[in-house]
Amino acid sequence: MTAYVALLRAIGPVTHAAMPLGRLATACSAAGLETVSTIGNTGNLVFASPRPQAEVERLVGDAITGFGLANDVFTRTARQFRKLIDAAPFPDAAAERPAQLGVCFFHKDPSWPAAYLHYRGPERLTMLSNHLIIDYGGAASTSRLTVEKTVGARMTQRSWSSILRIAAALAAM
Repeated sequence: MTAYVALLRAIGPVTHAAMPLGRLATACSAAGLETVSTIGNTGNLVFASPRPQAEVERLVGDAITGFGLANDVFTRTARQFRKLIDAAPFPDAAAERPAQLGVCFFHKDPSWPAAYLHYRGPERLTMLSNHLIIDYGGAASTSRLTVEKTVGARMTQRSWSSILRIAAALAAM
């Protein structure tokens, strides 16, 4: 049995009205995923399944479609998630301002653009497999980064604070 996290893209008031996360968790359980729970209110599900990662991602996507929505789903195993946390490329930001340290999750390893490989601030960036980790240094809302446009791929982002809450839920499974 493998523990997974599913991170949904573009969850907000409109999607909550059409798909309350508790009902999504129930739909995922009905699809065969086990011990499904939600973490926070931004589209984070943790669950267990003996199925392969691509299949559980499809199952969560099918459950979302059942609500008439088409939000992207990004999955990681507990092991993949732990590896991301262990890498912690900006330990000072993780400790001092975890809400302003963001992790962008992509479906596959992007071809990282030179604009990010040679980026010189004000944010600090690092690429780790199919993740872009951004230390905003201040409020993320003032950043001028256009991640999806620059990278050319869809993604979803979580703060380090959320990453730690998800990791705790995965560890408790």
